[in-house]
Order: sequence, then C-alpha cells, then structure tokens
Amino acid sequence: MSFLDDSAKLLLRKDPPGLEIAHYWRRTTSTLSDPSRRLLSYLVSALLSRGWLGAVENLLDAAADNLHESRAQVTAEFESLTALDLISVEAGKITQLAGLLSTKPTGITFKFDQHTEVHLLGPLAALAVSHALQKAGVVRAKCAADAGQKIELTCDLTGIASRSPETVALFLPAWDGEVSPAQAARGGGLFHSDEALDAWQQAQGSPLGMPIASMLFPMAAVDLGADLGSTLEAALNHLPDFS
Repeated sequence: MSFLDDSAKLLLRKDPPGLEIAHYWRRTTSTLSDPSRRLLSYLVSALLSRGWLGAVENLLDAAADNLHESRAQVTAEFESLTALDLISVEAGKITQLAGLLSTKPTGITFKFDQHTEVHLLGPLAALAVSHALQKAGVVRAKCAADAGQKIELTCDLTGIASRSPETVALFLPAWDGEVSPAQAARGGGLFHSDEALDAWQQAQGSPLGMPIASMLFPMAAVDLGADLGSTLEAALNHLPDFS
C-alpha cells in the first residue's frame, strides 16, 4: 500500500528531487493542532532524557497524566501523528519521532549536553537536529561510502557551525510517496569527500536525489538544515515544558 494517494504524489513532483521529504514535513507540521504538538514534544523530551522509550500503551498512559488530557484524546492525537509519519511504530514500540530521531541505530548520532547521545533518522535529520531541538552538540557519522572515514558536524542552536573534514559532501534521496517519508529519509548519507560521493552514486546506479558537493555544503546544506530545523522547532514548541 502506498503511503500517499495519487493526488498527494502529484504534489511531490513539483519539488526538486531530494527536497520532497523536507517540503512534506513543512506542509505537515503546519497543520498540527497545539495538543498534537504538546504530545510530540512530550515524547521527544522523554527520548532525549532517557535515551529509550517504553511500550506505546505505557507511554500514552503517562502522557495523559502529564498533559492532563483524557486517555482517549491522547490516543487520538497519537494516531493522527502516526498517520502523518511524525511518529512510527513497530511491534508496539516507537521507532522514530518528528522525522528526526530514531530509537534504533542508524549510523548517525547527535551528542549533546556533553554526555547524551541519540540516533538520527538520516542525513536530512543531521542537518536540522540542533536547530529543531534547540540544543548545541555534535553530529557524528561514518562515511556512507567508506565506513572507515569519520565525519563530525559541530552544531550550535542555529544549525551546523563547522564540519570535519572540510570536504564533507551529502546526498539526499528523492521520495516518490510510495514508502513513508521516514523510511525514505534513511537513504542517502554523508560522505567524507566529493570522490566518495561520486563513487557511491555510481555504485548505487545513480539514484534520484540531491547531491550536495563539499563546495556547496556551507551554503546549501546549512541553509536547508536551518530552514527544516525552524519548521520542526515549531512542531516541538512545547519541548521547554518537559526539559
């Protein structure tokens, strides 16, 4: 079964390949009710503080108590967020939140507050996470073409401030709406050099998407991260309530 219907897929075709997911998150988060934003903020805060999340039913019971809402209302908000793919669930456990955070290892992490580390959904999340969560930290990843090469993106509250090595490049996968955006966002990756990016693209059969070369990274990738980060920050506007 396709994630999007045919009319929504047509809307995706207006977006440049590689930017469909970012634009989907922007359109989606703009429709969220304030109670849904509170619930999403609450769940993200729980993951950030613990590093893990329990069973969904237990989480929703706790959310109802902490948010002073009925269990039925919290359940309805949760189902709405899940339908939009701002929450993903497998076997009764949350697997991703807000298009940013994964509860399973992905090879990309965000370390903040000197000791806390969370898994990121994919390369797009790596660009936006510090702005979205309003937390300075370091994104760490292995080069998608050569796991022996390490990449670090140092982030302040506005996004990426510096990168190591300076030759970091990026590939954002295209999305046709067939699978969920969170599933598609796991594609692509960060690369330690333009040569590594080129080699990966060739090995993958030149997949559809947006390659961002090292020369363009300081402008294109950073601007994209700031834009998406501000979008997701607005969807998580109750985070300070639970931090």
